Amino acid sequence: MTNRIAVMGGSFNPPTVAHLRLMQAGMDAIDACAGIFVPTSHEYVAKKMRKQHCPQDVMNENLRVEMLESFKEQDSRIVVSQVQMLSGGIGFDYDMLCALRQDYPDSELYFIVGSDKLYPLPRWYRVNDLLNQFHILVAKRSADDIEKIKEIKPYLAEHWDAFTVFDAPEEISEISSSLFRERLRAGDGSARELVTPAVWQLIQNAGKEPMNSITNFHEEGYTFLSNFYEAPVTYDGLTYGSAEAAFQAQKCMAKEEKLPFTEARPGKSKGMGRRVKLRPDWEQVKVGLMAEIVRAKFSQNEELKQKLLETGEKRLAEGNTWGDTFWGVDLRSGRGENHLGVILMQVRDELLKNHK
Repeated sequence: MTNRIAVMGGSFNPPTVAHLRLMQAGMDAIDACAGIFVPTSHEYVAKKMRKQHCPQDVMNENLRVEMLESFKEQDSRIVVSQVQMLSGGIGFDYDMLCALRQDYPDSELYFIVGSDKLYPLPRWYRVNDLLNQFHILVAKRSADDIEKIKEIKPYLAEHWDAFTVFDAPEEISEISSSLFRERLRAGDGSARELVTPAVWQLIQNAGKEPMNSITNFHEEGYTFLSNFYEAPVTYDGLTYGSAEAAFQAQKCMAKEEKLPFTEARPGKSKGMGRRVKLRPDWEQVKVGLMAEIVRAKFSQNEELKQKLLETGEKRLAEGNTWGDTFWGVDLRSGRGENHLGVILMQVRDELLKNHK
């Protein structure tokens, strides 16, 4: 008998117990030998969170894969595929299924969709090819009437041989990744009930608490954390228009070389810093200089000091997509030394002690 495999795509930001239970119910419905979770790319998740005005809620690819992999502890049939992540973009479900077919040429693939997704299905990319080559495994919600949906969408009735319906577990109907994120942002401890213990542990691990982190210094309300934020900074006898200008100026040794930076805006000062002759000890002193300049920025500007203190105990990381893993963290991989974020948190701790 041909092997049957259930496939579930999604952001999984984070994966909840609903994802696990739904996959297990789908596998049982078709007597599947495996169930493949296919998480979407970082670009897709980041765009989705920006639309919801919650860019800080983005979990990096490595963490989402690690959380999905932890499901194997509860069901050995589960597999995690990174085909959509490796594509580097959003991708279409049809293309994703074709990529999986190359890895599982002797299996029949059943793509899991909720019954509420049947309405737009006729408009899917290459839907005819998809239905001719693959199966749709419909998770029926108790409130949805499949026969009525088929009446409204005659296209579905014409191709119904490609569909298999199973009942979605009733107990997971109110569980979602968005609800988890909302509860965690609100400090509601019941958020942990929406994910497995293993997923909760991974989220709580040091450096892996996206909901308790600020990782976008360009987001409204957090721009003050960026060195590009324009605020006067007096350092070593000169006053600059931003921490970035003050920092770039320190690449020079002589005061007359530093003076042009006092008139330069952040972006221009960075460009100027690329063209100067670096002081010979730059690599040894740059982190210490950054710490002194960031400390000056927040101690000399009372409003910024209060804003920094208001970040509480949140982890601060200069998240970026341009690969800076020294001063910040690469949001795609989650990797980075995050020196700027560490300095900001150290300065915050110092200010808090003095504030008390």
